[in-house]
This record gives sequence, structure tokens and C-alpha cells, in this order.
Amino acid sequence: MKLTAAVAALSIVAVVAPALAADLGSAPVVLPPAPPPPPPSSWAGLYVGLNAGWAWGGTSEARTYGYSVYDWASGALGMPFGFSSPYVSGLASLQQDGFIGGAQIGYNHVGPAGFLFGVETDFDGSTLRGSGASNGFASQVDAHGLLHLQAGRADVRAGLGWLGSVRGRFGYFFNPALLFYGTGGLAYGGTFGSISTLGFHWHPQDPIGHPDNPVLPAWGSFDAARVGWIAGGGFEWSFAPQWSVKTEALYYDLGSRRVSTFPSALVNPAAPSSIAVLNVATTRFRYDGVIARLGVNYHFAAPMLSAIVAKY
Repeated sequence: MKLTAAVAALSIVAVVAPALAADLGSAPVVLPPAPPPPPPSSWAGLYVGLNAGWAWGGTSEARTYGYSVYDWASGALGMPFGFSSPYVSGLASLQQDGFIGGAQIGYNHVGPAGFLFGVETDFDGSTLRGSGASNGFASQVDAHGLLHLQAGRADVRAGLGWLGSVRGRFGYFFNPALLFYGTGGLAYGGTFGSISTLGFHWHPQDPIGHPDNPVLPAWGSFDAARVGWIAGGGFEWSFAPQWSVKTEALYYDLGSRRVSTFPSALVNPAAPSSIAVLNVATTRFRYDGVIARLGVNYHFAAPMLSAIVAKY
């Protein structure tokens, strides 16, 4: 009886197995999605490169203020103190732009899930500069009814001779060869500025033939390093093993600086050795702007870097 049951079971398996195998063979096989390929190993580690681009000043105006430090004429002729100082006060258009370019060095760490963390420092020379002028005017009637007029001009110039930065970088890989990143940190640069003034003082329709007062020119300048901040972002593309090219836009802010002329003298024509008024002009310059630049980087592969370190 047991032998008969075993034979029957084997018969059923022999009939059902081919049909079941045919059904399994026709069923679609669903595989889990493949993980995205990791970024190329050449992204990680030390890199060096060059960059070049154009820079524009962010503040397009410079205001000059005139003020008096000595005014004999106001007391002697019954006029307000500093009546002639507005002759150099005004707002100048100061459009700054120029070439910027240099070198950078950095280090990347490729983290999980396609993220990159790094640090980069660069140093660029710059031809960014601009110049402009403002015109001022002053008028006042003295205690004797004599009209005093004074007109003047202030010429200003400012720019950036060099710019450096130390920045952190945080990026994400859209694919193994294309990185999008943001960056920001410390900026420092060589700023300069100058101002020069000239003017004219006269008395129209003077019934007593009062001679006009000579106004002596004056100037002032500075050249100094300043520290501020910088931030921006860009794209970097690995176009060949250990080589990448980047394009980025950055905004920098190095603060502001004031520069003043030495006192400009209004000479008393009746006594050429005496001074009637001393006026000073002060201009405020702001140093901020936008940089658009391209760069190319060479990435040291880990084995190559280890060999270089071991050599020294």
C-alpha cells in the first residue's frame, strides 16, 4: 500500500513540475535598482589650479563732503562759518571694473550620498578700478552786500590691486563628473583711493573792484590692505582623469574707507601771504563687488600624492 502511494506521488510530480517550470520561466524577473555610481576617486584629495575672469564694483557712487577748518572771512565779513565749503561737496559716479586672475589650491573630501566637503584658498591680481568727478557750488552775501561765489570740482579714483580668500566648499554631485557647490569665507585685498580738488572764488558785479580770491588745489590718497568676507557658488566638471574645469560667481565685501585732502587755502588777495579760509574735502569709498571667473584644476590622485609625500 505504501509503495502504491509513493508511485502515485511521483506520477503527480512528473506531471505538475514541467508546467510549473514553464510558468516560472515566463514570469518577469524584477531586480532592485542599481545604486548610482560613486564620484570618481580623483575628486578626493589635494588639487591646484588657475583662474581668470572679470570683476565689477558693487557700489557705483562716491560722495565727497567739504568742511572748513579755519574761516577768517566768516567773522570779518559777517557770514556763516564754513560758507564756502560746499564748493567740493557732491556725488561722483564711480563705475569700477577690471580683469582678475590668479591661482588656487584646495582639498576635497567626498562624503556619503554624493556630497563633497572641502577648503580652498586663492590669490588673484586685479586691474579693477574706476574714476569720476563731482562739482559743487557755494554762494553767500556778506555784511556789506557783496556776493561771494565759489565753484569747485572733486576728482576721485578707487580700485582693487589684488584679492585673496580662504573659503569652505560644500557640494553635491549631479552625476559622477558634475559638481554643484557653494562657497564662502574670509576675503582680504589691496584697496586704494585718491581725491584731488580745485576751485574758483569770485565776486560778480563788485562795485569796488574787489579782486577774486585764489583757491589752491588739494589732494589726498591711501593704499592699504582690508579684510572682509566672500561668498558664492558654481559648477565644476571633471572632463578628464584628474582634470576639472569650473565656472563660478562670487560676491566680496571689504568694507569702506575715507580719505581726506590736506586743507585747501582761499588766499586773501589784499594780503597774499594771509589765508582767508581753509577747506578740507573727504570722500568715502566702498569696496565690494562681483566676480565671474573660470578655472581649471589638477587633482592629485591618492597614490600619486602618497608617493610625493613619501619622497620628501
